[in-house]
Amino acid sequence: MTGASDAPDITMLRLPGVDWWLQWRGDGFWRELSDLQHRDELNGVHTPDDDEWVRWSGLPQPQARGGAWSGTPTWWLVYGELPGSVAPTVELADGTRPPVLVLGRVWACEWRTHAQPGTVRVEGEQFELPFAEPFYRRPPSPTTGPGRQGQEPHGWFRT
Repeated sequence: MTGASDAPDITMLRLPGVDWWLQWRGDGFWRELSDLQHRDELNGVHTPDDDEWVRWSGLPQPQARGGAWSGTPTWWLVYGELPGSVAPTVELADGTRPPVLVLGRVWACEWRTHAQPGTVRVEGEQFELPFAEPFYRRPPSPTTGPGRQGQEPHGWFRT
């Protein structure tokens, strides 16, 4: 795929907040890469192998990157495959709905905020984002109190 006349077209989406790229290839493959890897490819330091590309499967399972539990706003990213023709929605616990961008048959949504839960809705399925300060890092509250341990969700879960 390095400039051959039969190489499929590649379209790209840069997510500047998290320094991440999504690429969609005209033959139904896609991949994600960091800003650093993208620069290395542009400079000829790295040439992507075919195994770096993923065949589009149409599964609505979102993936996430970024964020921190530092008490300050940081960048967050959710992305995945688009199973149908309607872009997913992302809604954060504070009611914010960051924009969702579509590239080929993949989508991405990035935003900057404090850690907080949210919800992704895609093709009739709903996925909860457990982006929240882990209980062990939160200040004591009347419900958790000092020394109490709460259950924090791990990974994505469907509702």
